[in-house]
Amino acid sequence: MEDLNVRYNRLVEKEDQLIAEIETIEAYLDGMLGYTHKHGDRFQMTMIEDMLNAIYAVENDRRQHLLNIRFEKALLSCRLQKQV
Repeated sequence: MEDLNVRYNRLVEKEDQLIAEIETIEAYLDGMLGYTHKHGDRFQMTMIEDMLNAIYAVENDRRQHLLNIRFEKALLSCRLQKQV
């Protein structure tokens, strides 16, 4: 049972880390969009779009990983409850 608890706690830590990463990505995307709103006409639009799409792809990867972690946590939680 201790092994399952340790695994569960590690998943909680991973989940917290991924949430922090996603929040960082969202903040920087907002910053880029705000900067584009103010100064976008000075820059190459296709380059800005490429950068935004690349950041969006990283965000999607982190969100997929977060979903997998949450699913694994749910399964582990179910197992832990059955052991009690």
